[in-house]
Amino acid sequence: MNDLFIYHPGTGTVISLSDKVYLCSVAEIDPVEYEDMLNGASVDVTFHKGIRISNYNMSNFFGWA
Repeated sequence: MNDLFIYHPGTGTVISLSDKVYLCSVAEIDPVEYEDMLNGASVDVTFHKGIRISNYNMSNFFGWA
């Protein structure tokens, strides 16, 4: 299986999809907390949508399995 990651070219941030990574909706996050998150703060787990992005489901999504 592929070891996939998310890469942000502006900051150089790399997040491995073997870590627990979740899809979030900005609409469900308080604007102040969202601004804090953009500055490096963690998002409260109650705000994540419960959609885990992983090596397994992204490999299947892209047909790389």
